[in-house]
Amino acid sequence: MGLFSKKEMNTAAAEAFWAWFAEQEEWITATLGTPNGSDVVWAIDARIKPVFPYFKKELEFQLGFNEGKGEFFFFHFGNKHLMRDGIILAEMMPEGLRERWTVILEK
Repeated sequence: MGLFSKKEMNTAAAEAFWAWFAEQEEWITATLGTPNGSDVVWAIDARIKPVFPYFKKELEFQLGFNEGKGEFFFFHFGNKHLMRDGIILAEMMPEGLRERWTVILEK
C-alpha cells in the first residue's frame, strides 16, 4: 500500500456477486417476502461487501420483488466513491437479470 488507499471497487467480486445473484434469483424472490427474508439480506450482504473493499461501515441496501419486477435499492450515503461504484455495479448487472431487476441508487 502506498500513501493513498485505493478507493476502487473489486470488479471480480462484482462479477461474482451478479453470477451468484442470477443463480440464486429464484430463492431470493421466493424468500424475500417471507419471515426468512433476512436470510436473503445476510446472503447478499456477505457477497456485496467484497465489491467495496474500501468502505468499512455497514453497506445498506433493500430489495423488493412484486409482480415479476425486482428493485434493488443501494444506498451510497453521499459517498462519491460508493456512488460511482454503485453505478458501475448496476451497469454490470447481467442482461438476463435486467428484464426483471432495477438497481436504484439512493442517498
